[in-house]
Amino acid sequence: MTATDLARGLGSTAGTSDDPLEYSGRRNWLLGMTGPMSVQIRYLMFATMLAISVVPVLLFYSWVERSSIQKEIAYVDENHLIIAQNLSAALSRYVVDLKVLFELAVESETFAIKNENFRTALDRFDLCYITIYDSSNKLESRLAGMAGENAELPSPELIADLRKLADEANGEVAISGIREFMGTPHFFVVQKLSNGRVAIGTWNPRYIVALQKSIAFGERGHSMIVDQNGNVVAHPNAEWQASMKNASKLPVVQAMITQNTGVMQFYSPPMDAQMIAGYTFVPETGWGVMVPQPLSELVDKARNVQSAAFVIAAVEIVLAGLIAWWFSNLLARPIQQIATAARKTARGNFNSHVENLPSQTPNELILLADAFNDMVDELDEKATNLKTAYRKAREISRERAQLLDTANRANEAKSQFISIVSHELRTPLTSIKGSLALIESGALGTVDDQLMRLVSIARKNSERLAVMIDDLLDLERLDVGKMQYEFAKVELNSLIKDALEANKGYADLNNVSFKAHLPRNKLFVEGDQNRLMQVLANLMSNAAKFSETGAMIDVSLKKDGLNALISVQDYGIGIPEGSHDKVFEKFAQVDASDGRKVGGSGLGLSIARSIVECHEGDISFVSEEGQGSTFTITLPLHG
Repeated sequence: MTATDLARGLGSTAGTSDDPLEYSGRRNWLLGMTGPMSVQIRYLMFATMLAISVVPVLLFYSWVERSSIQKEIAYVDENHLIIAQNLSAALSRYVVDLKVLFELAVESETFAIKNENFRTALDRFDLCYITIYDSSNKLESRLAGMAGENAELPSPELIADLRKLADEANGEVAISGIREFMGTPHFFVVQKLSNGRVAIGTWNPRYIVALQKSIAFGERGHSMIVDQNGNVVAHPNAEWQASMKNASKLPVVQAMITQNTGVMQFYSPPMDAQMIAGYTFVPETGWGVMVPQPLSELVDKARNVQSAAFVIAAVEIVLAGLIAWWFSNLLARPIQQIATAARKTARGNFNSHVENLPSQTPNELILLADAFNDMVDELDEKATNLKTAYRKAREISRERAQLLDTANRANEAKSQFISIVSHELRTPLTSIKGSLALIESGALGTVDDQLMRLVSIARKNSERLAVMIDDLLDLERLDVGKMQYEFAKVELNSLIKDALEANKGYADLNNVSFKAHLPRNKLFVEGDQNRLMQVLANLMSNAAKFSETGAMIDVSLKKDGLNALISVQDYGIGIPEGSHDKVFEKFAQVDASDGRKVGGSGLGLSIARSIVECHEGDISFVSEEGQGSTFTITLPLHG
């Protein structure tokens, strides 16, 4: 029986049947439900696709809403604690160096009083003076920095309290809690000496306050430092800092002064806010260091993320609805045409055909079987290729991960090695330099010329080693992005004058002289004065080292459009053309032979370039062998 015969039979039956239920059953068998409970495929597909698209979006928004605040707190838990630990490490190094300086000054009492280097060192460490009292608290000697020349001495009652602290330390250098002295907060550094004597130093916490001010983030995120008794040493609240407010009732302060480390939430009275803080302590002194931030700021950040997620979710839902409606129509219209043709056929019109399908009708509805078989074959081939590519990609990814892990471990080991070695070398080197300087000055007695020459060579090499250690530390800080800058408005005329004055001794040592060429008008830049001074000192010292005896070195400053140009020109040996491209490389030496006449680590110009680039500037040079070199710093003008 052919399809035509079957169609004719159905049409004949439909036309002759007297049972309406029989006809209705055949109609439902052909077209599906058409009663009150039926649903058009267009709306069914639209609702299904919309649900498939929208549910993940809503789940995503719900997840973001729940997890955003936890993520902010987790971020703070990690980063604030790291900042507090770094701040504690900086204070530890500063206290260790301070104690070494104090011990050296006390051990060489007579020499220290006459030695200007000790006076300068006291000023750099904010030690007003160091005094030594005998067993009856009578002043024996006094060493003062420039800032402490006219400072008042401790009262007898204060000396008695500090003597108790020195007795408890059993000959070790000890640091008192913060206390009011000369109208401002001060620390006292003490050490018990022989024959009932005691050494007392008055220490201004200026550096600690400056270090605390350098830590600021968000709108009200800051750092806070307290002494071993919970008294405020440095805090954004000037009243708390000036009055040395006792904050030991705060639970986070109690945790710090009992030498604990962690993260805590607490209420801050001066901020009038609930805070979250990473906290730790300074092992050498028992001080507490914390880095708090208002929880409200974290909530605000989380709300911003939630708002962004809400907008994204809303846009996704609208797009999903539009796409679902378009796609349901794309499939529903051909099916409706097929249903119409089937309906006509059911009514006995066996000449009806499905024609003029929309141009975008999927092939699955036109040639379902062939299209599906082709698709399966193609998918199988693509799946095989994809598996092969995935396997190769995993192998490559695993190798890259291993290489990256090895590189990271090597870099961490290098950083840790440089930090540990530099720190371990600095303390004994300071003692060596002080001891050699004592011998060379003659304070310990007359030394014959041959031994004095050896002592002088040893002292110069120890100073060279100290510079190399500082260069290595600066290089490491630059590599890991931890070099700290304190930007402010800097007047270049004064900066160059200060640099010339600071390097005059080095020029005298190399028997050369500097000549400044400065404009009448003052030029200003935005920068860190100490770091810029470091760059100038490097260029000037290089010019002095590579110049002939008695040479003149020109240092000039001029304005070039929106920039300031600082040039250091010497007329020395110059740089060979073949070495120009490696001048600013790390450990680069124009003369790298073992017998070179001029020493150095080869790090100075590399560090100088990094510092200048952090000031949005540039450093360049022109040089000709045998004619000298000119190094030029370009900095953007400010104001």
